[in-house]
Amino acid sequence: MVYRKKRLCTLVGFAGLVGLVSGCSGFDGNFRAKQSAWAEQPGTKTLAVQISGHDDLHTQPLSCKLADADVMLFPDAPFFRNYLRVDMAQAGFREKIGNQQAKALVRSAARNDNCRFVFNNLPAGSWLLATRPQFYINDAASQHSVAPPMFMWNMITVSAENDVTAVHVEKDLSRIVRKKHKYVRKHTHKKSKKRIREFRGEGSPDTQQDSWIMTPADKQALGILGGDQAPTAITPTGQQEP
Repeated sequence: MVYRKKRLCTLVGFAGLVGLVSGCSGFDGNFRAKQSAWAEQPGTKTLAVQISGHDDLHTQPLSCKLADADVMLFPDAPFFRNYLRVDMAQAGFREKIGNQQAKALVRSAARNDNCRFVFNNLPAGSWLLATRPQFYINDAASQHSVAPPMFMWNMITVSAENDVTAVHVEKDLSRIVRKKHKYVRKHTHKKSKKRIREFRGEGSPDTQQDSWIMTPADKQALGILGGDQAPTAITPTGQQEP
């Protein structure tokens, strides 16, 4: 009887391990074309995003830089939310999408200028923005990082009524800086249950969205010519940890 119980526990544990492994690599076979069909339609909308950061330890403003490869836009669908959950567990932009039909829906920024970037020819709808910005302090003598590059995501709605949707995403790094970067490694661990819960919401913890009122210089830098700009209500997109 005891042997049977032990064998049952072993089988259950093995099944759980297989499920964990398949959950990390099996998202590629779960693509449903109907869920993202709207994103395949030709679009005429523009999405402009500015990312900034702040903390409560530095008096200097934080500067931001972002590589072109570290900016991606996905349709808001279960497949891509699951992909981001798995990829963020790998610390970001390491997991590759093998499904070619899904891969064709991923958008890259047309222009990127110091954490200000733009996506063109989008259909209206809900999109998932994934970025990995680097925040640093630019002193007169040198530059030094405030925190390691961090993978963050935000759900953004591209307006159907306006030509341009302009959004400002701000990251509060106060807790990360206070914990001297240990939080970042812990926060991106594969076993972090918080990452799984996070993708049921609208963005990474300690981020907030509001409207980005673009200046003529901003539009010129990003190649945006005219177009009505969509107002965006202030939306806290992540909940602080207790």
